[in-house]
Amino acid sequence: MSTKKLLVGLKEGVLPTDVLPQTVSGLGDKVSFERLHNIDNEVSEFKTRNAIGTINSTEDHEAIFNNEIYADKPEAEKKLYRTYKVDVPESLNTEALKAQLASDHRVAFVQEDELNELYFTPNDPALGSLYGIKKLQCEQAWDITKGENIVIAIIDTGVDYNHPDLAANMWKSASGKMGYDFSDNDSDPKDYHGHGTHTAGTAAAVGNNAIGVVGVAPKAKIMAVKIFPNAMDSVCAQALKYAVDNGAKILSNSWGPTGRRPSNPAVEEAIDYVNSKGGVVVFAAGNSNDDVAFYSPSNYAGVISVGATDQNDARANFSNFGPKVNVAAPGVGILSAEMNTTGYVTMSGTSMSCPHVAGLAALVASKKPNANFAEIRDIIKNNVDGIAPDKPIGTGRVNAFKSVKGTLAVKTGPNTYFYNLRGNGVLLINIPCSGISAGSSVLAAISEFSNNSRVNRFQGSAKMAVYNIAPYQGGVFILAEVSWASPLNVSIDLLVN
Repeated sequence: MSTKKLLVGLKEGVLPTDVLPQTVSGLGDKVSFERLHNIDNEVSEFKTRNAIGTINSTEDHEAIFNNEIYADKPEAEKKLYRTYKVDVPESLNTEALKAQLASDHRVAFVQEDELNELYFTPNDPALGSLYGIKKLQCEQAWDITKGENIVIAIIDTGVDYNHPDLAANMWKSASGKMGYDFSDNDSDPKDYHGHGTHTAGTAAAVGNNAIGVVGVAPKAKIMAVKIFPNAMDSVCAQALKYAVDNGAKILSNSWGPTGRRPSNPAVEEAIDYVNSKGGVVVFAAGNSNDDVAFYSPSNYAGVISVGATDQNDARANFSNFGPKVNVAAPGVGILSAEMNTTGYVTMSGTSMSCPHVAGLAALVASKKPNANFAEIRDIIKNNVDGIAPDKPIGTGRVNAFKSVKGTLAVKTGPNTYFYNLRGNGVLLINIPCSGISAGSSVLAAISEFSNNSRVNRFQGSAKMAVYNIAPYQGGVFILAEVSWASPLNVSIDLLVN
C-alpha cells in the first residue's frame, strides 16, 4: 500500500510515540516514523570513543543517542533530531492527521513532505557569454582573492565531476567521494540532468586553464550534493545538514517549491543549523514573476535570496521580486559547463543568478574565514552596483570587486592621496606612509577626482583600476601605465590585503 509522508517537528522532551498513537483513533501500528536526520554515525562514533561493543538494534541506538549524546548538542542541532518522517497509509485521512498534530501543543510544526523544482528556463544558445563575470568585476576581485580554501556545496541535480573545467576543483572526502546523492541514497553525485553542472561552473569553474569558462571563485572547491529528481523537503533538509557537516562554507541552492508555499519549517530549521555552524546559504529567488514572500526557503531570513538581471541590469521578466530579495545577479543567457561533454551551454533563470552570488560569497569568505552568515550577507548587500529594476530585487546587482575590497583593512591614518596628472604615459609615484608591515600587499585604487568627489574608477585597457603593490622603503611605490586625454586630478586609495 502506498503512503503519504508528513514531516513533524516535536518540542523538547516529546517523543513521537507521545503524539502519534493518540492523535487519530485506531491508528496503532499503521503509522510508521523515523528520524529525518540519521543518528547512526553519531552513535557509532560514541561507541568507538567509549569502547562499547556491537549494538545493532534501533532501540539500543536510540537509547544511546537520547541518554548520552543529545543533551550536549546545540539547540539548532537538537531541533533537527526532533524532526521525524511519518508514513501515513493512503487509507487514512492525511489532512485530519495534520490538523490534529498542528493543534497539539507538543508539536512544533507539521507539513507534507513535498517535491521541489529547479529554477531555470529552456536554453537560449543565442545569448551565451560571460557578461556576468565582467559586470561583477571579477577580474579585479581576483587580484585580491580567488576563493582559496573555501568549499561551495552545489545542492542540485549532481555535478559532472569529469568535465575538464570542473574536475580540478572538485572537493573530495577522506574516502575519495565527491559528495553524496540524497535523491538515490548513494555516494555517487554524478549529474543526470545538466542543471547542477551548469551552476557549478558559474560558481567555481577552473580559471587560467585556457579553456571554456571561469567561475566567480575559480580556486574554490565544489562539493556535489545531489537532491534531484527526488527533491522532497526531507531530502533537501538532509542535504543541507550533510554539506555543512562535511566542510562546506557556502551552500548554493537553485531550487524551491513548485508553487506558492510561504513556509517550510523542516528546511528552514536545517538552514538555521547551517548558519549556527558558520555556513552561508544562498537561494535563487524563483522564476514565477511573483513576490518571493510566498516562496520558502528563498524568502527565509537565514538565506541570501537572489533575483535575476539581464545584460542591461534590468530585472529578468521571470524573476521573483519583493522586499525579501537581498540582491540581484546576472541570470539571463548565462554560459557555463555542459554535462557529459567537454563543452558549454547557455541557460537562464534565477538558478543561474544564485551561483554567481555563491561564488562571490566564497570570495568574501576566503578573506574573512571566520565571518558568519549575517556578516557575509551584509558585505555583499552593501557593496552592490545601483540598478533601476521595475520591481524590487534587493539592494542592487552584486559587484565582486567592491565586496571583496570591503573585506580589506584600510591603512591606519589618511588613505587617500591626490595628484594632478598630465598627458599620456607612465604614472610613477612613491607614497610615504606608515602602518603597512613588510610582506603585506597593498591595493591601490585610482579614481578620477572632481569637485571633491570621485567621479570615475579607472577601468578597461586605457584606465586601469587595480594594482597589487608591495611596501617599499617605508612607503608604497606605484608604477602603472595609464592614459587620459586631459589633465586630471586623481585620488589613490590604499587598502591593506
